[in-house]
Amino acid sequence: MCGFVFALSTRSVRGFVMAAHQRQAYRGPDGEGFRFEKTAGVSMGMAHERLAIVGLSEHGAQPMVSASGRLRIVFNGEVYNYRELAQQYGLSNLRSGTDTEVIVELVDRLGIDAAMTQFNGMWAMVIQDIEANRFYVSRDRFGKKPLYLHQDANGIYMASEMHSLLGLPNVDLTPDAITASRFLAQSLQNVDERSWLQCINSFPPASIAEIDGSDPAAGLHNLRRYWAPGYETPLPPQRPEESIEELRALVEDSVRLRLHADVPVGVALSGGIDSSIISALATRGMDTQGQRTELFSAVNPGSKDDESQHIDVMAHHLNADVQRFTLAPDEGEGLLGLLKTCIGHADGPVTSFSNLLFYKLMESAHSAGITVLLTGQGADEAFCGYRKYPILQIKRLLKARRFVEATRLASGFIANGTILPQFNLTEAKRYIGFSNHAILGPAAGESLDLASLGQINSLNERQWLDVSRYSVPYLCHYEDRMSMAWSREVRSPFLDYRVIEMGLRMPERLKLSHGWTKYALRKAFERDLPASITWRKDKKGFVNPQDDWLKENLQSVVRDLMGRDNAAVYRLGLVDKTGYLERFDAYCENRGHVWFRDVFAPFVLELWLAVAADIQRDLRKKIQCHE
Repeated sequence: MCGFVFALSTRSVRGFVMAAHQRQAYRGPDGEGFRFEKTAGVSMGMAHERLAIVGLSEHGAQPMVSASGRLRIVFNGEVYNYRELAQQYGLSNLRSGTDTEVIVELVDRLGIDAAMTQFNGMWAMVIQDIEANRFYVSRDRFGKKPLYLHQDANGIYMASEMHSLLGLPNVDLTPDAITASRFLAQSLQNVDERSWLQCINSFPPASIAEIDGSDPAAGLHNLRRYWAPGYETPLPPQRPEESIEELRALVEDSVRLRLHADVPVGVALSGGIDSSIISALATRGMDTQGQRTELFSAVNPGSKDDESQHIDVMAHHLNADVQRFTLAPDEGEGLLGLLKTCIGHADGPVTSFSNLLFYKLMESAHSAGITVLLTGQGADEAFCGYRKYPILQIKRLLKARRFVEATRLASGFIANGTILPQFNLTEAKRYIGFSNHAILGPAAGESLDLASLGQINSLNERQWLDVSRYSVPYLCHYEDRMSMAWSREVRSPFLDYRVIEMGLRMPERLKLSHGWTKYALRKAFERDLPASITWRKDKKGFVNPQDDWLKENLQSVVRDLMGRDNAAVYRLGLVDKTGYLERFDAYCENRGHVWFRDVFAPFVLELWLAVAADIQRDLRKKIQCHE
């Protein structure tokens, strides 16, 4: 887990590369590396920020050159099966003991396309073919590791974080109106390759592209995908018990691979079934290595959403200590200061206060000396854990006139009490065709790009949309930014592509059954967990009293900032002032089912625009210093 900067241009790139590298230095405090070249009027620059996880010696430094001398790589992420691949392909003369060396040697041996299909992990990378004067760019299957790019008439510029590109001369802070409309109307981010700025894009997941080293102005070409989930093809027929055991073995192997590290590993435990499964498997795996698993949790004592009870159950079950963090809004820099800090890392406005909790959780891990943390991210999308899935499935069955199946499915959830007691119209509005368009200004309104969040053609297709567009991309985005702000690495075993493929292709009856979401996952690990965790009916996660904080701690701040006629969101035509203030009044007075995110989004977008302007000014000064 690291960060890098890459530039190829007919203009000098040194100032940009050095300034961008310094901007994201927290991504890799254990080392840095640079490479600058100039050939036939074209300048190339690479910078790497190293967070040493495996192979801690200086031999793991990047940019790294292959043994043949033909390839050079800068890489951010982890390939978890690097040991297995080294053995499979007979890579016996490795010097560094790192996954980076295995990657570059396999690309040298197999070629870029074949090599990418072998890797199980998360990554963004640029590989230079020195002999051919060509560069290859690749990103992991789900886009867990970020990579942003800007193209102009002189060349192409890349960085692990979007903010690191803000110092470039042709980068302005004009928001992408479609991105803004999605965020303001439906609370969506990271839906596709668009970023928050018109002139910066994100490199697509599961893809490879090439750059001609002699023609940087041409930018990326030959963009192609190296993986697709194959969700249309069902799993081979087998008894439910066999599928459940296969799932169990697959998740166990995914956790095993993600325990590969030469630094301490912990788990973020929320009290739900997903993180509890990971905690149980990681504890068992670490015990076999003679190490103790560190568990970290965010709690809210006294709140109705507090998860302490369930965390206590798991801690007792595993005989493990849990380091707990409580966010007190008025401590230290205060809630507003913490919000601005997190926005400065987030490459855009944050969606909720969950980002802040995760940021502070990573601070706790940093203080405890735990470099790698496992999370339960991805299980809800892979095995239908969200409350919306049974509702959408019932809707699909009714539309297809499959009334008996719809009645049977609905009856199970009603009898079990796992859906209706938790139904919240305020949060569910966007799944029944509602959008927050009343607060949109003309620029965002004209660009409104509503997602059909309530549409479902098939259950597995809907799951894939959440994995690829509506859910996982942003969850991975904020976990990456909040963890890397503290130089911590987050690994998500349920986002192993093999687990995702199985979840998407699994029969519907194993995912939604007997009134339970994630039925197969619950059955697979019921012998490893307390029954109160396995068959827990409510679903929360790292929750927080966000309505109280916004209405009480930040209400005056919101009214002051958003009451100004010259607020950037109004001036840019993204938000309608009258519409916003009316909805904020209704929210504070508990009128009209106004959702927290309906009023939080415009406020935090205004904060981000100011933070981004400060970052840009600082970067441009640094570029001048390095040129």
